[in-house]
Amino acid sequence: MMSRERMIRMYDRALVSANYRRYFEDSGFYNFGYWDGRATSQREASEALVDELAGRISNRAGRILDVACGPGASTRRLLRYYAPDRVTGINISEAQLATARERAPGCAFLLMDAAQLGFADGAFDAVMCIEAAFHFNTRERFLREVLRVLKPGGSLVLTDMLFRAFLKPIGDFGQVPPANFIHTIPDYRARIEAAGFESVEVEDATERCVTGFRRHLARWPAGERRGGRMTFAQSLLMSALSAGIARYFRMTCKAYVIASARKPLAATDAWPG
Repeated sequence: MMSRERMIRMYDRALVSANYRRYFEDSGFYNFGYWDGRATSQREASEALVDELAGRISNRAGRILDVACGPGASTRRLLRYYAPDRVTGINISEAQLATARERAPGCAFLLMDAAQLGFADGAFDAVMCIEAAFHFNTRERFLREVLRVLKPGGSLVLTDMLFRAFLKPIGDFGQVPPANFIHTIPDYRARIEAAGFESVEVEDATERCVTGFRRHLARWPAGERRGGRMTFAQSLLMSALSAGIARYFRMTCKAYVIASARKPLAATDAWPG
């Protein structure tokens, strides 16, 4: 499996690349976005995805933890709903955290593994995680930790991906531990329920997120060329790269889900089994 250090280096390089910064308008986002017919750019769609998750939090009056916050774009978007001193972001890359601190001043940012949260029991009223739980070693340990650090009645909101089974034995694919391969959306819901959560909702958002991203990415080079922001040769190269990215996700992503759940008011925090 790909080492943790190698994965960190891979994301750190991607997040400073010229093509990435151009496509995401130097926003710091790095997600598929939420394409509901209103977004006209990747940045707007990425912002909409955070808004969609924030709208599923039952009570936005308390403290929130942004897990795998990356360079801080999602954390900064949360400031539409929370005061900075109520927001904490964690990540495993110090380079990304340094950027996050600049992007969302006043928020707390900590170097921390999502499967080993260094917070007291009941420290947060909500936990958000965007397109990262499939990386964690393991997703079940992450869910256990979230249940522990949430206050009774607190919300978990996340987006996640289910990958096709043929990738499981491919060691160098590596970004997804074998234990995190789940076959169906009902199985995914059952894992969250087994962790001790209630009011679990899991929605198949593949069309609005991954497919929407692929469609926009395919059109983007031509739009840049028409707007005079890209030469014809550059647009041809970017079209080829975009097609390759689209094929990759069409081949590997079985489903993209938006999920929400609550910690029971009388939760014991005991891990089932």
